[in-house]
Amino acid sequence: MDSTSDTNRAPATGRPPAWNGEECKRAFSHAAGTKPWTVGYASCNEDELRTDHLPLSGNIPAGLRGTFYRNGPARHERGAQRYGHRWDGDGMVQAFRIGAQVSHHGRFVQTAKYLAETAAGRFLRNAFGTYIPGTPPVPDDTDESNVANISLCMAGADLLALWEPGSAYRIDPHTLETIGVRAWSHEFRGRPFSAHPKLEPDGTLWNFGANPLTGELTLYCIGSDGALKRSETLHVDKLPNLHDFAVTDRHLVFLLPPMPVNKERLESGVSFAQACEWIPGLGTRVLVVSKADWSQRWYELPSGFLFHVANAWEDSSGVIRLQFMGASSPISFVAGWSSMQGMYKHRPGAFMTLVELDPRAGATQIVVKDLEGEFPVVAPLLVGRKCNEVLCLGRSKERDPEIPGFDELVNFDIDKGSTQRYAYGRDWLVEEHLLVADASAPAGPAEWVVGTALNVPLRKTVVSVFRADSIADGPVAQASLPYALPLGLHGLFVPSRD
Repeated sequence: MDSTSDTNRAPATGRPPAWNGEECKRAFSHAAGTKPWTVGYASCNEDELRTDHLPLSGNIPAGLRGTFYRNGPARHERGAQRYGHRWDGDGMVQAFRIGAQVSHHGRFVQTAKYLAETAAGRFLRNAFGTYIPGTPPVPDDTDESNVANISLCMAGADLLALWEPGSAYRIDPHTLETIGVRAWSHEFRGRPFSAHPKLEPDGTLWNFGANPLTGELTLYCIGSDGALKRSETLHVDKLPNLHDFAVTDRHLVFLLPPMPVNKERLESGVSFAQACEWIPGLGTRVLVVSKADWSQRWYELPSGFLFHVANAWEDSSGVIRLQFMGASSPISFVAGWSSMQGMYKHRPGAFMTLVELDPRAGATQIVVKDLEGEFPVVAPLLVGRKCNEVLCLGRSKERDPEIPGFDELVNFDIDKGSTQRYAYGRDWLVEEHLLVADASAPAGPAEWVVGTALNVPLRKTVVSVFRADSIADGPVAQASLPYALPLGLHGLFVPSRD
């Protein structure tokens, strides 16, 4: 199983050329003249954006009231230079206040990196996929490079902007002002706190932090008041850069793709992403950790790569059923470089994958080959519990192979294997959508779907609202911004309290 010969090892990135920020910017500017989709990858060079009353078609349901927050990389350029990778830009938090009308407010997270580079007018720190020559390959304090650009969560009353290798940043949920780094304790200050925490119905928040350089996997259990209740640090051999995980009633589940970090390569002067080494002979390892006592059980799956888990649950016999979007190799890494220069050629990406982890029979998986997509979510009430449906984005078979991203919203029935789809169209770049409960029953099932998409010809970002049980009927309401936001990553919906 552990075949690690030279013929079975390769940098996950395919050895992209050394970064040249000026050339990257020139290439992107040239491509923007003929490829309209590049508007989604343009840099936002304003510190703040605000529009109070967005033009609205249809009617916002009376039961949908609250704030739809999103986060993602948005400052891709400084001076004459442009980052080399899509995931490198500084994080900008978007707040869509949804009532009878919809407003928008966007503001950059004022990280230490953002403030230092704004003052200098140039890039000073390494990013995930861009190595800045002359800088330390591994900083003593990872928060020096923290861009807080992946997602958001609520921990107690705190709104947190999340990265992966470093701390969460506290954000004022009303003004979007950056309050500062959130440290769970003195011991955990600066430790990785990942971008996909899982919130249980009682308000308990579970998360992890992975440090591939030390092999440390830190586990966090945070109470409904936002205080750290329990923690543990496990040591995992060949620990990759984990992005997501799953929870069940009794366990935490981690899928470890065969992509550890080559420390020697990293120290030679490349970006973190370029130092990730794809070793398919390792297979995909699955680590199941007991919430009660941190005890561990291991499984093995075929070699593959993943970013996002939909959900998991276990039955009375201890069998865990899990759904995720899995790919045969880390091609999304490569696309992150090419898109920043205005280039794209589609290769099959991630597909819906269904896994069973049986303590007696081992692990099995089924790949749903007619559902290529990403960003799978379930209703908040069902996180860690049995559910029949997963909402995700899809890429239609008719989509132009030279246009990146997704053009469909898909509801997948796990038991039947069937899908319900809404096609935005070839001229759209669709972003993550979320399932939201009705204000009349906030602890009830999801009634609504809320998400953003970029209308490329109009160069406008649009917020759409669907009925959760009939997405194929199309949006019941849409609010259009007067501008295009850079394509983001993840978000959350926080209901109004009045």
